[in-house]
Amino acid sequence: MCGRFANSVTIPVMRATFDSDGFEVPWSPSWNITPTRRIPVLIQDQRSRRLGLMRWGWNPDALGGRLLVNCRGEAAHAKRMFQPSLATRRCLIPATAFYEWRPAAQAKAKPTPFAFAPCAGGLFAIAGLWSLRIAADGTRGGEVILMTVPANSVVAPVHERMPLVIGREQTGAWLTDPAAAQDLITTPPAEAWRSWPISQAIGDVRRDGPEIAAEVNE
Repeated sequence: MCGRFANSVTIPVMRATFDSDGFEVPWSPSWNITPTRRIPVLIQDQRSRRLGLMRWGWNPDALGGRLLVNCRGEAAHAKRMFQPSLATRRCLIPATAFYEWRPAAQAKAKPTPFAFAPCAGGLFAIAGLWSLRIAADGTRGGEVILMTVPANSVVAPVHERMPLVIGREQTGAWLTDPAAAQDLITTPPAEAWRSWPISQAIGDVRRDGPEIAAEVNE
């Protein structure tokens, strides 16, 4: 499960990091990204590698309108719902941190939120799948889901799943080579990641700023 993350950099930084082009899009750095937001997404086809905005979450008919925000990466190839996108519509979602909640030890206590980020800091890329959504009024737009894998030993004490992270050097392979992409669906190495407890403010979707990801005492 990954239902909240941060992308605290600007579009020019993302474009420079992932060597992409495209039109300028309306985006402000965010530390509290929630499903249904329009988020920066990196795609590549025969023409170019482009960064644009897509809505986070699918509403497939098979789910009766329920919003789907992520899928299990290691099982996606066997699911009819995901097979077309896994074959031809893989993408990357730039991020600077993701969040999970550790269940409370006592019945009336609140779960403790944690942030996770690369030890080296900076941008990383979460693997995703996108689809084309046609609204009731005929307008077309992309929508994206994040892919998850079993957690490494840094994330596992908090949650059993974590985002599928694609390294900078594997960006091209993930976006353009279906066979190579399948081999990249693995758990990120624990030694490259760190975690820290954060404020309960992350639970308020109206709050957004650097303080969201600041470390606090448990």
